[in-house]
Amino acid sequence: MSPLSVSVLVFCVIFLGCVTTDHLNIGTSVNGQLAYVSNVKMSAIPFKVRVKNVFYTNETSPKVIKGITAIDSLNSKAKATVTAGGVGTTFANIKLKSERGEGLDYQIQIFATVLTLGGDEYAASGVDVGVA
Repeated sequence: MSPLSVSVLVFCVIFLGCVTTDHLNIGTSVNGQLAYVSNVKMSAIPFKVRVKNVFYTNETSPKVIKGITAIDSLNSKAKATVTAGGVGTTFANIKLKSERGEGLDYQIQIFATVLTLGGDEYAASGVDVGVA
């Protein structure tokens, strides 16, 4: 290999290492319907950490969550974490936290399946249906 190709390869590895982002992917979207989509945008404020909590629940027609995806559109070092609920439950609380002095731009997607009596969804979710 020539010195030029080696230096290009090293540059690419360093560049990819610096541009990593932390998207949140929990569970799967396979066999799940898109139950919730939210675009969260918060502008940057110098020297401040931006925090946003996103809450999902659907009490009128409960669905078991199969997957959660939080995509960081800015490719920043912001973090997305599930603080309550999540996969296998009927609700989710997601906390988005930016780096100091940075903004937030996330798309939250939640995939779920409808709760049906006697279906596999009850067994997978651990929900006690109370059927006698």
